[in-house]
Amino acid sequence: MIRSDISPPPSKRQRLGEPSLIVNEDKSSAPLRSVGLAPSLPSRPITPLQPSQLRVFSWNINGINAFLQQTITSFFHSSRNRNTIRPASSRESSPAPPSTSLRDCLQRWKWPQVVCLQEVKIARSDAKTQQAVCKAVRAPRNVVHDDSEQDPGYSAHFSLPRDKYNARGFGGKVYGVCTLVRDDLMSEEHLSVGDFIKEVAWDLEGRVLILELPSRKLAVFNIYAVNGTENAYRDTLTGEVTGTRHDRKRAFHTDLQAECMSYESRGWTVVVAGDLNIARTPLDGFPGRRTGGAHVANRIDFEAKFMATKQEGGLGMVDTYRTLHEGERKYSYRGRGREWGSSCDRVDLILLSNTRVTGERIALIEADILDDEAERGPSDHVPLYTTVQIEAIAIDPSR
Repeated sequence: MIRSDISPPPSKRQRLGEPSLIVNEDKSSAPLRSVGLAPSLPSRPITPLQPSQLRVFSWNINGINAFLQQTITSFFHSSRNRNTIRPASSRESSPAPPSTSLRDCLQRWKWPQVVCLQEVKIARSDAKTQQAVCKAVRAPRNVVHDDSEQDPGYSAHFSLPRDKYNARGFGGKVYGVCTLVRDDLMSEEHLSVGDFIKEVAWDLEGRVLILELPSRKLAVFNIYAVNGTENAYRDTLTGEVTGTRHDRKRAFHTDLQAECMSYESRGWTVVVAGDLNIARTPLDGFPGRRTGGAHVANRIDFEAKFMATKQEGGLGMVDTYRTLHEGERKYSYRGRGREWGSSCDRVDLILLSNTRVTGERIALIEADILDDEAERGPSDHVPLYTTVQIEAIAIDPSR
């Protein structure tokens, strides 16, 4: 049976009218858009990382297998010579779509230090696929460029479903997150990365994985938030129905907020990156956002817990993309099986602790969504990223 809580379904949406051209729903100064298709804006160039910068990518990939088949057999042989000249006939033809090899994605993204993947769809017992992912992101041997630099390697870390009542579809190949960590990031920390990758006790569906960087006092949360539906949610111990997936979504918000607060109370900066399954504002849904009562309640709950100020009881987090690109219309969920731009949402977010953004220790540098049909690849989401400038600090030995 197909489950409707795995990817955001085109649930009941607010329609914006029938005329061929309409005014923006939020009355912003962004260009008018036709009812038929949402705009598709070009991606900004991804700049090479500078010293003291940290870049976090996030992508709901809707299943890892499509990213492994090519990589496992051929990434050692892919072209790595940056000075290779393509034949004129090749240059004149239409450009090939971006490769879905994990290594090629990392190279195209200028080797970010942290990559958060959601909805990897790997069963917890499937050691073979987990090993294949680890192999796919390792640095290839004996591949050195003309500048004598070797491409960096990565380690792969997982949180996969272990809830026998709420994550049992498709043989357990549902949900799941994977965090890729560049090898030199942990070398700088002088730590074993396995000691600072953490699951949480309150999530058994493979939705949360935390990377701790103690020298920076920074925690990167890889999140695949619950998609609210009317499907039943069952007690993880007894299997008895205790509510709906809408109820579980709001409980997930509460637990995630508390986890973030626990880090911030110790002076840590928190980055929450992933598919939050929330379109925050009218700018973030086309042709409109979901308007069912439970969806509206979920959105209000998210705003209260994560975006409201601390004085109002929230975390006061910064929506990195919206902060830098106020009024811009880009989307991260681009459903398949329909025309590009006919139904889309910005439900994937990278949030940052607000208390540190304007301080001396961390600054928000850039953020973008690679809202492009080619970049979507085999997924139904596109990648997004944020870069921050951050200073290392002395590790508290009493930690």
